[in-house]
Amino acid sequence: MAKKEVNTRLPRNFHRTFKPERQYINAILKFAAEGRSGDAQAISDKTGIPTGESSGKVLPTINYCQGMGLITIKRNKDMLISPELTDLGRVILKEDPFVKTDVSQWLCHLNLCNKSTGAELWHFVFWSGYHSLGDKFSRNDLENMLESKYGSSNRSLIGPLLSMYEDEASFKVCGAFQDDGKMITRKKAPIKDDLARGYGAWIISSMELWFPKQNQVSTAEIEQKTGWLTVCRWLGQGMSDILDMVERKGILRVDRHMNPWILSPMKTAREAYNQMFDDMI
Repeated sequence: MAKKEVNTRLPRNFHRTFKPERQYINAILKFAAEGRSGDAQAISDKTGIPTGESSGKVLPTINYCQGMGLITIKRNKDMLISPELTDLGRVILKEDPFVKTDVSQWLCHLNLCNKSTGAELWHFVFWSGYHSLGDKFSRNDLENMLESKYGSSNRSLIGPLLSMYEDEASFKVCGAFQDDGKMITRKKAPIKDDLARGYGAWIISSMELWFPKQNQVSTAEIEQKTGWLTVCRWLGQGMSDILDMVERKGILRVDRHMNPWILSPMKTAREAYNQMFDDMI
């Protein structure tokens, strides 16, 4: 039986209009790896991330890291923030500390779109509202859809949703959205051999999270819980191609005789994440 969903998505304004900056994500991951805790000012003092009335990037960065699946957050009795690395956060800090690679950025993006633990706006635009926009649309189309969903009184609803994917200091390598000034186009997640281990690890981690007592989970069940095929734009041939690669790596077993296909993990998520950069040159 699937795990019951609990919506803890980050609210629309969690980012306070700030884009995620990879140098600050690195600082939070290092802070977490050192087992530290503190309030926003203490974290700022240790990491160098600015904080203040007009430049408070500490809490938005922590929230981005949480929504991207890089850390979990605990608060002690004094309400100090204690970030802890996830398996994904741990391997990224070790192998790709500034989150430069496309596989790291795409896995963070996938997690940010999650309907239970991601961020409200990312979930809506990249997943639940996908069919309302399609693969190509104008900024005005996006603004109208957001106003229809959240109310016309809200201004700057788009925030960093577009700009983070155009900024080298943020997530341009992923580039999930590409804006030519007239139209915005969704980008398909790259299907490449050296990224397959990372995708496979993410699939297994999703299976462990949502189907903890099942050794076999269908592709449709994973889509229902994570939206992986919609967010990556792999509906159709894309799913077949990526699962072929993942299976050849010995990460998942794919039963194609069933419809929908059935996936069986051949490793734990932690083992798979620890190997996700093995094919990188």
